[in-house]
Parts: sequence; structure tokens; C-alpha cells
Amino acid sequence: MRFNGSRSGIAIGQFGWMLAYNGNPAIAGLPMRIGAMRPEPSTAFVLHVRQDFIRDPRIMPGTTRMLMLIAGWSGRERDIFTTLGTIADKLGRSIRQVQRYIKDAAEEGYLYCGYRKDRLGYITGLKIRLNPSSIFAPKRCLPKSKPRQKVEEGTENRATTFESDTNGKTIFKRAEIGDWERSLMDLMERNGIEYSIRE
Repeated sequence: MRFNGSRSGIAIGQFGWMLAYNGNPAIAGLPMRIGAMRPEPSTAFVLHVRQDFIRDPRIMPGTTRMLMLIAGWSGRERDIFTTLGTIADKLGRSIRQVQRYIKDAAEEGYLYCGYRKDRLGYITGLKIRLNPSSIFAPKRCLPKSKPRQKVEEGTENRATTFESDTNGKTIFKRAEIGDWERSLMDLMERNGIEYSIRE
């Protein structure tokens, strides 16, 4: 197949329409997302999310999806060490678009992002920490759990549920506080977010 070139090389824009459709005859003419594979079923879930976060018109819809993905990775409010390529692969977006999502979320105070470097100072990835109080509902808004009932030995407890991977507490260990943690604490103080320091 021959492409008509221009002075600056191949005119990619002329063939952009080819990327917008799926070649499957059953769904020909429909966007590629219609033919995309669904993700594998998972039992992991995220805590109750604040409705004002979901309705926030100041952030892009893709930013909301990225924050929910990262919230599932954060576990019990741990720092996330990842790369732009990993997030882009999971979301099905380009690395440049993920950079826009991270910048968008950081400007609105939903996360703090820094670089992870090796001993020689080379950047090896990203270090991300979410702002849980701006994404998750406070504990007083969560449904109260019923007291556990005593179960006889040898019987199956069918009322058990999966545990959440997230936690709404913001705790810093005094021995681990560095420049990155101080920057995060300043951000939380400016936004009126409470945190605690433990020995």
C-alpha cells in the first residue's frame, strides 16, 4: 500500500479515520471501544466515593477514571510507585494523555505526584499519593456495620464480605518525614485537611 507523502513526511492526518473504526464486520462503522475486550472480573473495590468529587466539572472525565484506578492500587493509603506507561496501558490512553490527567488532578488537589529516582539520580518512575479526604466519604457518612454474630465451629459464615483496599486515615511516621512528606503536609494544611504524626 502506498501513502501519499508531503514535504514533512507522510500525511498521517489523512488516515486518522482508519483508527476510529473497528475492522470486525459485525461492528463495522462503530467506534473501536465497542469491540474492546472487557476487563477481567475482580472482587477488589474502593471505599464510598464523595459525590462532589464525581460531579466536579473542573477535572476531565479521564482524570476521574485514573483517580479511581489509582485508588484501587493505593491499598491502605500507601504511596504508589508506578510509571506513566503502566497507567496508560491500564486506561487504554497515551502517555501524553496520562500526563494531562496527572497534572489536572494535582492542580485540583486530588493527588501529589513526584519522581522516583535511583542512586545515580535517574528517574525510574512516579511516586503518587492520593488525597483521600477529597475523594472518599468521611467515616461518619459510611453505613454502620452490624455487629458480628457468633458462628458455631464447622459452619460456614455466609455473611462475610470482601475487605476494602482503602483507608481514609492520613498518618505520617516522624522518622520517615522528608521533603516530599513536608510538601504534602503543606498542601493538606492549605486545604484544611487533617493528618496525624506518629512516632
